[in-house]
Amino acid sequence: MNKKLVLAICAVATVLSGSKCSREHVHSVEAMNSCVDYHARKLYPQAIRDCSKAVSLDPENEQAHHNIAIVYIATKEYEQAANHLQSAINLNNTVPIYYYQLGEVYQWMSQWERAETAFKKAIELDDNLYKAHYHLGQVYEAMDNPQQALQKYTDALNKNGGFFDAYRELGSLYLDYDFIPQAKQVLQEGIKALIGRGDELAILHSRLGAVFSAEKNHDAAITEFRTALELKPNMVDAMFSLGWNYSYVNVENAKIWLQKFTESATQDTPADYLSAAAGRLAEISNGKPIID
Repeated sequence: MNKKLVLAICAVATVLSGSKCSREHVHSVEAMNSCVDYHARKLYPQAIRDCSKAVSLDPENEQAHHNIAIVYIATKEYEQAANHLQSAINLNNTVPIYYYQLGEVYQWMSQWERAETAFKKAIELDDNLYKAHYHLGQVYEAMDNPQQALQKYTDALNKNGGFFDAYRELGSLYLDYDFIPQAKQVLQEGIKALIGRGDELAILHSRLGAVFSAEKNHDAAITEFRTALELKPNMVDAMFSLGWNYSYVNVENAKIWLQKFTESATQDTPADYLSAAAGRLAEISNGKPIID
C-alpha cells in the first residue's frame, strides 16, 4: 500500500471516527515501527534515532513515547526512560504497564518514594500485576519497612503461586528477621510449587538449608545443601554452607567441601567467606573441636 493511499484511508477514518490521523502522525507511526524493529535487533542507536523522530513528528504519539522509553531502559538511560514514560502517562493515564515500568525505572535509580507511587498506581489499575506487588515489596525493603515488604511478597504469591522470585525473597526476609517457622514454610511451599525448575529449586533448597542451619539442625541443613548442589553443581555459596555445617558433624566431609569451595571461588566470592573457610579449615585440621 503506497503512502498516498494510506493517507487517503486515514482521512476517511478520521472523518468517520474522529481519530487522529494527520500526515505527521502517519510518518510518526512509520518511524516508530522502524524503531521497534531496530530494538528487536538490539540496534539501539538506530532505534533511539527513529523513535526520537516519531516523537518529534507527533509529540502526542503515546506509543512512540512508550517505545523509546523501552529502548532507553535497554541502554540503562533511566532518566530519559522515566521522562518518556511520564509523557506516555500524561497522554493516557489508564495503562497499568506504563506505571509498572516507571516504577522499575525509579527503583533502578533508587528513587524509592517515586517507585512506590508508580507501583501502587499500577496495582490500582490492575491488581493482578503480580510483579508490581513483588517490586513494591523490594521497594519497601529498601525503605526499611519489612512488614509491608512481607505483605507485598505474599500478595505476589497469591497472584501467582509459581513465582520463584517471591518465594526466594519472602523466605529470605522471614529468615533475616528470625521468623524461622514462616521461612521454612514458605521455602518448602516454593520447592513443591517449582518441581522441575532446576536452578530455581537449587536456590530454594540452599535457602532452606540456611534456615535449618539457623536452627542448628545441621543434618537437615546438610541434606538441603547437598540437594542444591545436585541440582546446580557449581553453586559456590552452597559448597561453603555445606562444608560449614559438616564441620559440626563430620570433620572429613567438612574438609572436602570447604576445600572445594576455596578452589571454586571466583573474583565475585566475598572475601569474608574465603577468610571464614580458611579459618575453619585451620581449626579442624588442628583437631580443634567445633562447638555450635
